[in-house]
Amino acid sequence: MEDTKNIDRPQPFSAIPPQWLRYLIVVLLIIGIFFRFANLGGKVYWIDEAYTSLRISGYTESEFIEQVADGQIRDIQYLQKYQRINSEKTVFDTVKGLALEEPQLAPLYFIATRFWVQLFGDSIAVTRSMSAVFSLLALPCMYWLCWELFDSSLTAWLAVALLAVSPFQIVYAQEARPYSLFVLTVLLSSAALLQGMRLKTNSSWAIYAVTVAAGFYTHLLFALVALGQGIYVAISEKLRFNKTLIGYLLASIAGFIALFPWIVVYLQNAHNASHKLGWQSLPMPFSKLVANWVLNITRQFFDAGLYSNLPRAASLVTIPIILMSLIIVGYSFYWLLTHSPRRVWLFVAISTCATVAIFLPADLILGGIRSINTRYMIPCYLGMQIAVAYLFASKITAPQVTVQLQKLWRLALAAVLSIGIISCCIYLPADSWWNKDRSYINIPIARTVNSASRPLLVADLWVYSVDTIAHLLGLSYLLVPQTKFIVFPPQTLEIPQNFNEIFLYGISPQVTAKIEKTTTYEIEKIYSLKNGDVILSKLRTK
Repeated sequence: MEDTKNIDRPQPFSAIPPQWLRYLIVVLLIIGIFFRFANLGGKVYWIDEAYTSLRISGYTESEFIEQVADGQIRDIQYLQKYQRINSEKTVFDTVKGLALEEPQLAPLYFIATRFWVQLFGDSIAVTRSMSAVFSLLALPCMYWLCWELFDSSLTAWLAVALLAVSPFQIVYAQEARPYSLFVLTVLLSSAALLQGMRLKTNSSWAIYAVTVAAGFYTHLLFALVALGQGIYVAISEKLRFNKTLIGYLLASIAGFIALFPWIVVYLQNAHNASHKLGWQSLPMPFSKLVANWVLNITRQFFDAGLYSNLPRAASLVTIPIILMSLIIVGYSFYWLLTHSPRRVWLFVAISTCATVAIFLPADLILGGIRSINTRYMIPCYLGMQIAVAYLFASKITAPQVTVQLQKLWRLALAAVLSIGIISCCIYLPADSWWNKDRSYINIPIARTVNSASRPLLVADLWVYSVDTIAHLLGLSYLLVPQTKFIVFPPQTLEIPQNFNEIFLYGISPQVTAKIEKTTTYEIEKIYSLKNGDVILSKLRTK
């Protein structure tokens, strides 16, 4: 009987990694595990994470607004009611809230995280640790995928090592959102697909069907991953209606049928999804799009945080690293296309380009910022890391490469891994990062409010709607218990008099103008965003 395992496989560069590399990989895995779980509660809890806790608590936005925006003065800790598991709400309320108000978010991550915090507590660190666990499970999935692709343990282990200390992966391993689970399901379904094509058994296709369903219920953008996988199977099988194609179609259809209930939910509440995703159409100059594309590619291997906040000297140092990262990624794809079998480079190329082919033209033609959203481009970045792993596996032990060149390539590998580790060391103690959006400003705001005696925070729903008090949810983790807050419903304003210091948080310009016009207060601006929006101001008697 013909051995199907080795059909159209590249020749392995080495049966197993050399001993020195095995020791290095073990060290890198330990370091990667440490980075995923260290200081989990140290970063600011930003608005999307506050939404995660709102969802897993079982409360809806409408309930939140109705119960909070009523003009009543409360302790800031009252907001934690909407961030904690409680006996009033069940996991069905979690799913219901997503279905009604955010159907673009598939429920698997939120269900898993709710059960996780029920078991271990609902602190920031515990809530985020669910993502760290998913990110850890992605490592063996990366090994499986690369083994199926290359039949080389060396390439597979190098891909795992790169993933283990990738700054990008560490950032999302420590965020209470579904993206590390998305990484896991993309790798898992890709490996299961290749296994199904190799074994052609009912059980292997059943495993693939389960991974497809899990992918869809993790993130609806998995549809692009599934589309790319379908294109790959169709090209590989030359559209012949054979056993492989039949097995793939049946498994894909089963996975899609499993999603059907959520498709109905999405269609019924599509207007809410469109409202939540309106930010995708924000205009951005082409030059800034390009700059963000470059930074996002680089962040797979090197990440200095908010580059705009770096001193000029430090910014200049990062330029050569960024250029070298781009060169390595570009050369990796050239090497993959010219030195691996068609079935290998075709899979990696399609996996990398499936999301790019949708979002990049959309931004260039229609306008928007979808392609610079790192969370959407996860399948693309995984393809890049696989290509880089293949390049280094080809160079550091291959007999056709001279000893001197092998040493140079080993030095380059050490540099790439070291830069990733250094980036993670910079990230680890930081209290905010580029993925926290405008919530970084909550840190100095909290210091200012906490230094006041008997402070009152005033917010409103005139313009910013739920986003203002959702930011307030994240801020509540940072404020001292004696802080009071009040949220006014629309078109209502009555400033309390019995507080030493009154702060306005995210107040709309309309309300600000009304305060200055109809009260005895003048407004002192304290913190503003780069776009000029005033986030925190203080009332002073005229």
